[in-house]
Amino acid sequence: MANENQKGEDRERIVKTLESKFIQNSVGSNLVKTNPYLYAGELGYQSAGSVYTQTMSGKEAKEEKDSLYNSKKQEGEQLGVFGEPAYPSDYDLSVKLARQLYETMTVAKISELEKAAKSVGAKLDFEVPAELKDYVNAELIQKAYNPEKGEVDVKSLDEKEQHALALYQVLTESYRRACALKTTQTNYFADLSEQGKKICDSYKPKEENKK
Repeated sequence: MANENQKGEDRERIVKTLESKFIQNSVGSNLVKTNPYLYAGELGYQSAGSVYTQTMSGKEAKEEKDSLYNSKKQEGEQLGVFGEPAYPSDYDLSVKLARQLYETMTVAKISELEKAAKSVGAKLDFEVPAELKDYVNAELIQKAYNPEKGEVDVKSLDEKEQHALALYQVLTESYRRACALKTTQTNYFADLSEQGKKICDSYKPKEENKK
């Protein structure tokens, strides 16, 4: 029973990570910022930039950065290192979230990846057949690994397993691409909204006048 509970918790963590808007926004906006000509025009790039800024300055980002900082500090103390670690940057957080997503995807079932990709907005004109839904990339890679050659031999897998590996690539890339495109369409009016907000805020009563 304990084993079953653990498996259930693992599956919940996988789905929670794949469905995290925080991770989707971070990964998606970073993809657009690193390759704007692939994903967006000027307005789309501005929108993704706005999503990136909001994501990195939000409550969840602060909590994640604090956690990273505390982990570094604890590690240093255990090793007898003097001083304080640098507070994590937006880059550090982006790397952490991208790694978390990648590691989650490797242990997700093909069916979980399909559902996640479509829920983010990937336009896929196919449904994964029942025979392939339960395959997991990490397990297939482990099975295909040839210790004598020190490499993964995909040809050692049967046809269904090879198809599952190929679908893993399709679905993970579809998920990432959908995350990127979503950030380009989130706020086309980010720059104009900011300009208008600055003007209008100047007309709001100052705090001392409210008392």
